[in-house]
Amino acid sequence: MAINPTALSNTASVLLPPTITGPIFNKAVEQSAVMSLARRVPLSVSAQTAIPVPMDVPVADWVAEGGAKPASQVGVGVKLMTGKKVALLVPVSDEVVMTNPGGLYEQLQQDLPTALARAFDQAAIAGKSIRTGGAGPFADYLALTPNTIALGTATQATGGIYTDLVNAVGQVVNNNYDMSGWAADPRLRVDAMLQTDTLGRPLLGTEMASDTASIAQNNLLGWPAYFNKGVSGRYWRAGDAVQTITVTGTPTGGNFTIASGASVNTAGAWTPATLVVNFNAAAATVQTGIQAWGGIFSTVTVSGSTGGPYTVTFPAITSNVAPESAPITIAATALTGGTNPKVGVVPSGQGGIDSTIRAVAGDWSQAAYGVGMDITFKVSTEANYFDGTTWHSAFQENLTLLLVEAYYGFVMGSPNAFCVATKGTAAF
Repeated sequence: MAINPTALSNTASVLLPPTITGPIFNKAVEQSAVMSLARRVPLSVSAQTAIPVPMDVPVADWVAEGGAKPASQVGVGVKLMTGKKVALLVPVSDEVVMTNPGGLYEQLQQDLPTALARAFDQAAIAGKSIRTGGAGPFADYLALTPNTIALGTATQATGGIYTDLVNAVGQVVNNNYDMSGWAADPRLRVDAMLQTDTLGRPLLGTEMASDTASIAQNNLLGWPAYFNKGVSGRYWRAGDAVQTITVTGTPTGGNFTIASGASVNTAGAWTPATLVVNFNAAAATVQTGIQAWGGIFSTVTVSGSTGGPYTVTFPAITSNVAPESAPITIAATALTGGTNPKVGVVPSGQGGIDSTIRAVAGDWSQAAYGVGMDITFKVSTEANYFDGTTWHSAFQENLTLLLVEAYYGFVMGSPNAFCVATKGTAAF
């Protein structure tokens, strides 16, 4: 969706119109595995909402001529859903807004739905806050199910992960619920495709074709599967404040090159941020090299042993502002000696923690979510905001504040209607 370049700056500071906010929040649904499977119900943002969750079906019977019609109780349980607010405040310099508001909005159109979907899925699946790792806002969440299975439990001779997934469905069906779909991590697709019988023939094939344009809907064992990283909670572009660089294979010489997608301004020219690291470099040497990139890297700390692993940490700005961070990658490897030496980077900080959940199988009629009516996206050049330590004036500091707020609720009829499959010994 494209907008007029002046639309953002000319819109009233209180609330953007539905023509702009609508696509943002519709896209949040598309990017959430849970919202793609669960039922959507109305939600009040000011009071608890009674949500009917079907528990069973009334029983009918045959009637003899002149006989009494049988009666039955309506088997519907009632869950109370409470709206919980999720919010994100983004300060942006006035210069950015004035010079490229259309481009700014296009970026927000991509990032804000992603932020909302990630926060919701982490709370509805794992019961966690994606920012702090603490308890999430919902009393119900899918990981509360007592039904679990570790991938890799079944041997190759007995079907491997194929059998594990079938057993996950079996736990749902055996509890007298109807299996209706999967919420799955994208890595499960790879693990499933790697499964072969004892003659090397694949057990799961093209029914799991990839779709990288949006959340991928495919079939897994005949049921619809929605693949999304919210299932595991390990995201790309997630503000990974702690990243670990590990060298394996015990090299005796050579070097490797680390890089970041960011660029640094050197002598008036923007160049890629890269650093050549010797195989036996000290952590302090790596730290000095990364800090020399400047910008958000200037206060990075690196700890670890000579030759690694090296733990790269981006410090928090304040208690209410997440660390500025950028993903570090391995751009080149020229290590020698040892046994097949390699270098890898694993994000282990905020946004990079893997819950090890790879799939949730279930009867999704037993899950419902609500979206409050007052979903808002506000823009202000005069408001104040608190960074956890200091109050800032947008007017005085030439900032435009972008605030997105939404109310979501989630309830689950019965934990027994679901089964969680964990990584176990699966390759990915």
